[in-house]
This record gives sequence, structure tokens and C-alpha cells, in this order.
Amino acid sequence: MRTWEFDDTRASPTNLVLEQDFVLRLRRMNRLATKHVIALLSVNEIPFDYGGRGSIDEAHRRLEALTIAQKGVFAPMSNGDVFLIWPEGSNTIVFPDQALIVLLPHGVQSGDKERFMTLYNLPQDYTLLRARVNDYINGVKTIDSEQTDENSASNLLQSDAARGPLTAWRVNQIERLAKEIDLTQYIRSQSVYAYQSNESWQQLFDEAFIGVDELKMRYFPHTEVTQPKHLFLDLCQLLDRSLLEALTLNYISVAEMPLSLNLSIPTVIGKEFAAFIHSIPRMNRSRIVFEIHCGDLLQDFSLTMNGLATLHQEGFKIAIDGITPDMVGFFNFGALNADYIKINVGKDHVTTLRSSYIHDAIMKIPHDKIIFFHCDSDQAIKLGLEMGITKYQGFLIDNAARKWRKV
Repeated sequence: MRTWEFDDTRASPTNLVLEQDFVLRLRRMNRLATKHVIALLSVNEIPFDYGGRGSIDEAHRRLEALTIAQKGVFAPMSNGDVFLIWPEGSNTIVFPDQALIVLLPHGVQSGDKERFMTLYNLPQDYTLLRARVNDYINGVKTIDSEQTDENSASNLLQSDAARGPLTAWRVNQIERLAKEIDLTQYIRSQSVYAYQSNESWQQLFDEAFIGVDELKMRYFPHTEVTQPKHLFLDLCQLLDRSLLEALTLNYISVAEMPLSLNLSIPTVIGKEFAAFIHSIPRMNRSRIVFEIHCGDLLQDFSLTMNGLATLHQEGFKIAIDGITPDMVGFFNFGALNADYIKINVGKDHVTTLRSSYIHDAIMKIPHDKIIFFHCDSDQAIKLGLEMGITKYQGFLIDNAARKWRKV
């Protein structure tokens, strides 16, 4: 389960977004274990007129331009200090010196590097680096340690601080928001249907989810929730956990319904999933399909396989979600022992179904397991039926099912 590694649940000052984003980046880099060099430049400690530093904003502009040219990452802190990140390589020695020259354009004196720069190597220095970043976090927290109505999650997400793409801070505020409001009013569903020989549509189960678009419109209209991709997945995961909590408290209302629910593999070992299992009699669990995104398989295959085994052991069904047609040939679906394989046939992907390679790969999957989802074109249904696919999901299928019921 994702945590932000902060020691309280109070609202964070708006400018902690810088520190939180840097923490998130460090954690991802450490998890991937790729070698990087990180230079901490103590810009805030350099006198204003020393070495031509100029204002902090001017110093930041010069450092950021250099970092971009060197294909590195520029990460300023709230107090003006800067972390520079770049992969370990041929410029590992040269780049720190260049950074100091750019920071002090009127000359670097003896001892300046030791006074104003600290170097770290990842992954071996991760613990030291995290401790240093915690100093910045604690420094910002002392500025505004009182919880006020103004920094409630709802208000902060309506402010200019929430404007733009997702950041670690914005996802953190949405997570706080999910605990403040009643999410059940935003639960939506879309059915999966099976096409019958008499051209009718049989409803198999409903996929339940939090309506992100409606939630965004109401609470964080200025946030672009789909970018960057890794934070969008984090957002989806926290909403999926919130949905589990809501259904655990209101299970009686869906006890007789065949359902599918999105689930990230780390959530399988979380408290929300444990509470959900406890609320459901084992005899009813076969009605529930847990949809596991293929990204979990790609990120940690062994952990995902263990999670799938746990879900089957507990009596649930499993769908592998998020597969695009061009990915089909790269998975051994037989080894996954999934009940369903969901293939995205939206307008961006449907034409690839005509590829002989993709067609042959799909034909190797047992057709009773395949669900074509995001059906938003007649072509998706036509090609699917030609291939012998019978299970579909999407707004065109919803429309077709409604029309058939009226006949």
C-alpha cells in the first residue's frame, strides 16, 4: 500500500509539494536500484552577493537550464536549496563542478564545493539522503503546523496549488479528501455482457468503480488527473481502496450482485482487503471478480503471481485488465490461471486487431475468457464477433443491450 512517509495526518502546507514530489521520486529510484548521483546545492546558505549568485530565482534559472542540457533532474526545495539528479556515467565528475560554476558565475573560491555542495550516490546513500530530505520537510512544517479550515483537503484542492498535472502532494490531498467525504455517491458501474446466438445480450456482471470525472468536477477541477501516468495509477489505486472500504460498510446492498472490482496487488496485503474479505461469506465470493491491471505483472511478476494465488485461494475470480492488442503476444495467459482476460479495443487500438500477428495471438487464448472492453466503435464489435469473441463491455454494448430489451 502506498504511503507518503510523513509522521502525521495533518494538512501539509501548500509548498510541501516540492519536498513530497522529491520523496516520491527518490523512493521510485531506490526501488528500481539504478545508479544515480545527486548533488545538494545549499543555495539558501550562499550570501546574496557572493560569487555573483544573485537572487535565488536567478540562481534556479541558471541551474535548471544546465540540468536540462545535461539530461538531469532539477528539484528545488521550499527554502531555495536544490537537488540535482543525473545518471551515473561519464559526466559524474564534471557535472557537479559545472553546477557550481553556473551557481557562482563570478568565480568559485577554494572550499566553496565543500561549503555549498553535498554529493550522494544512489542506491547506497538512500538512507542518508532521505534523512536530509526529512530535515527540509520538518523545516516547512514548522512554518504552518496548525490545522485550519483553509488547508482542509477540499479547500486546498480548489486552490491554485492544485492547478496542473498530478503531483505527489495533489494525490496526497485527494487521499485525504476520500476520508472526508462520502464516496458512495460517486460509485458507478458498467456491465459486461455476453452476446447470444439470438443476437441478444446477456448481462454477466457489473464492474463497480469510483466516477473519477464526477469527483474531479466537484472537488479538484483544476487538476489534470491522467498525467503523469505513474501518479494516475496511484490515484486509481487509492480510489480502489476507498471503494473497497465503502463496499465493506455497505455490503448488504450488493450481496446478491455479480460484481467486478479493480484491485492493485499491494492492496491484497492491505487492511482494506482484509476487512472486505471478513465481511463476505465464502459462499458468496465466487460472484466477485477482481480486476488486476497488467502493469502489476510488469512491475513485480512474482508478487503479482502470489497475489493471484491468494485471491483464488480466498474464492474470488480474477480478470487481467488493461491488456492492449499489441501486448497479447507477450503474456503466457495459461500460466496466469485468470478467469478473464480484458483486451482494450478502444478507437486507438481497434485497427490493430486486423494484424495477422495480433489476430493469431488472440486466437490462442480460450475465447470463453476474453472480454473486449472500451467498445466505442462498431468495428470493435464486428471484428470481435468475426473472431468468435462473445464477451464485451463499453457504452456501445450498453446501448445495444438497452435497445434489445425494448424490443
